[in-house]
Amino acid sequence: MALLQKTVEQDDLKQLTVTEAYDTEPFPNAARSRSLTVIDESLCPRTFDYRVARRGRVLYGLHWQRFITDNNVRVGDTVSIERNDRYSYPAEYKIEIIRNPRN
Repeated sequence: MALLQKTVEQDDLKQLTVTEAYDTEPFPNAARSRSLTVIDESLCPRTFDYRVARRGRVLYGLHWQRFITDNNVRVGDTVSIERNDRYSYPAEYKIEIIRNPRN
């Protein structure tokens, strides 16, 4: 089950802002450390800058830009982050791009 799932908008290609209301902070360690480490579909660890702002939670920075470019993410695709059940990998979360079939 995804902790975070968002359809990518134009602004998200620079920084992903998640504005949906959550009852609890989904990434408590990220809020303290100001970074979120995930593992992508090619098993590559990615560490994004992370902040909690008034508008919501934000993933940004050079590594976010590289992730967008490396995965050819387009407006209309969906970003999904969930807990990583594979304990042998160095990230607590995994990230996946769900392609919009119209792209």
